[in-house]
Amino acid sequence: MWRGILFFVKLAILVAIAVWLAEQPGNVSIEWLGYRVDTSVGLLLAAVFVLLVVAALGYRFWRALRGTPRSLVRARQRSRRRKGYEALTNGLVAVAAGDAPEADKWARRASHLLDEPPLVRLLEAQAAQLDNDEPTARARFTEMLEYRETRFLGLRGLFLQAMRDGDEEAARRYLERARNLRPETPWVLNGLFELSERSGDLGKAEEALRESQKQRFLPRPEASRKRAVVLMEAAEAAEAAGDTATARRHLARALKLEPGFIPAVLLAARLDFRKGRKRRARKLLEQGWQEQPHPGIVEVCLEEPGLSDKPYERIKRIERLTQANPTHPESRLALAQVNLDAELWGEARKHLRSLMESTPEHRVFRMMAELEAREKGDSEKAADWLRQAETANPDPAWVCGSCGALSGKWSARCGVCDTFDTLLWRTPRHSSMNLVGIPPIEAEQVQEGEFSEPDAPSEDEGTISRDSADERQTHSV
Repeated sequence: MWRGILFFVKLAILVAIAVWLAEQPGNVSIEWLGYRVDTSVGLLLAAVFVLLVVAALGYRFWRALRGTPRSLVRARQRSRRRKGYEALTNGLVAVAAGDAPEADKWARRASHLLDEPPLVRLLEAQAAQLDNDEPTARARFTEMLEYRETRFLGLRGLFLQAMRDGDEEAARRYLERARNLRPETPWVLNGLFELSERSGDLGKAEEALRESQKQRFLPRPEASRKRAVVLMEAAEAAEAAGDTATARRHLARALKLEPGFIPAVLLAARLDFRKGRKRRARKLLEQGWQEQPHPGIVEVCLEEPGLSDKPYERIKRIERLTQANPTHPESRLALAQVNLDAELWGEARKHLRSLMESTPEHRVFRMMAELEAREKGDSEKAADWLRQAETANPDPAWVCGSCGALSGKWSARCGVCDTFDTLLWRTPRHSSMNLVGIPPIEAEQVQEGEFSEPDAPSEDEGTISRDSADERQTHSV
């Protein structure tokens, strides 16, 4: 709207000037080189205007003619750049699609067309990686360090190459340089954690986790869990070195971050029992049972120094432990085992029958077989229970969430795939496993009387021999 108004204002001014000149014609006389020209003012002004227009057009034509070679060069350069960027784009698309030959072709074309080494080196490095040409990829990433724009990305490429080659010392050097450039980048903090944890520098590993949590690269629960695992590793190292005070401090921090963390609960309780802090150890075990019942807690609970070997005292101790989570299957299993050890057949059978309905696992059938053999000497029923155990659900174990491998004990890393914090206490998907320490008992062995009963307990002790907790609770891989 305003542009239209401005146009009409300009037009009105021009018309006013033309009218004024028409009303004031005037005369102009010019003598030059023996010639005389008489004309009006208006016509003279029109002639001057025409001459100015012609001069302007001539000047523009002269400039265009003079700049033609340069324009042709610039047009050619623009065409090469456009084609070079198209090749670069197609190369990156080929890299993303995993097409190594196509990526290499476009990388060569981009290198020929573009005079921008950083971007071209990036494509060449990625194409070489895709083609498993490690030396070329390493050389291209190294060349990227010369340019400020790609230095950080080149360091990341060299770091990954070093990790792939298993050269952790070189990987650490590249990581430190990258940290100096951009200390709050996720892959830098993850790499620092990984290398520090592998090398045993657990303090630096926890520091990297805290920074990741602070920068919100890791959710708080995940960061807390990983920090607890790192502290558990530190506690194990300190305990192995005989520094139980430091180990206990690490365990206290781990349990504060991850309440009910079973490995930390077990080690902390053992250390407390060793130091004579029975009350604190009992409280810790009971809290751990409330968070996550685990057969290892029963084992440590029955290892309490000064605990009587009398079966009824042991039953009382387990009853107190399981009060924190009385309906859990592990509670019923623990009570069934101590009652079976005490030859309280009715109580043991009651708990086992309840488990048959809710948790029909391998160990439940084995305990039923032991109950039949020891209570009544019925080898046929015992053998039948053992045959049913072959098709029962497998017992819980430490299972790697990454590769599915089973482990008899917890560790910070899987012993098969070496991944960090992937061992979880859960029921395996397959059932082809036996209990470590207990040879598989076949039905024929039971029928032949090899499933022998223990010696009868004396009247003053009221004790019986019991299988070790390791025999009942650990599994073969």
